[in-house]
Amino acid sequence: MNISVDNAIELSKSIIAEFHRYFVERGVENYDHVMAIKTIITATCRHFPDERIEVERNLRDYALGLFREEWLRLAKEDEDEYDEKEELKEASRVFLRIYKTEKDEQ
Repeated sequence: MNISVDNAIELSKSIIAEFHRYFVERGVENYDHVMAIKTIITATCRHFPDERIEVERNLRDYALGLFREEWLRLAKEDEDEYDEKEELKEASRVFLRIYKTEKDEQ
């Protein structure tokens, strides 16, 4: 069975979104959350070695967007006053550090 890159990206985004929702509902730690998402992205990239960079960037950016939205939602719940720009920056830093180093933030 052959699947186009675009269809694979859309399917992977759907899977990432469902896993993200699952992790949020269960309060999964950031490290486990990001590493599971990275596993989905890596699996998708293996099927498209010639387009790996494009596929990874697309899926990583999508997952990062979901992560940042949830981070901001939690900041709004936890803090009376917060700096949205700083919270989004911190969410990106945490996500990308875990994604790139595969090390826990703590």
